[in-house]
Amino acid sequence: MYCLLPESLDISTVLDVTTQYQTWFAQQGAVEVSAENVVRVDAAGIQLLSCLFISAKKNRREIYLIKPTQLLTESIQTLGLCEVFDGIAKVGE
Repeated sequence: MYCLLPESLDISTVLDVTTQYQTWFAQQGAVEVSAENVVRVDAAGIQLLSCLFISAKKNRREIYLIKPTQLLTESIQTLGLCEVFDGIAKVGE
């Protein structure tokens, strides 16, 4: 399943995005989370995204972060969460 993150991945969108993540997780098969549009991110947004990835792995679901923006990549690296996302692909990959 291909899933597109919103432009804003921050505290103001956490509640709305939580519902969206639950829908994605309910689907069968691998989940590809595209982050190509993310232009705003904060710790709450990264925390929620991390929870999605950790939950998927605990339930033996394949999940991938694709096309992360430089902002999202740097935020994940700054928080030391690269392992949660199995490393970070370069911007545009």
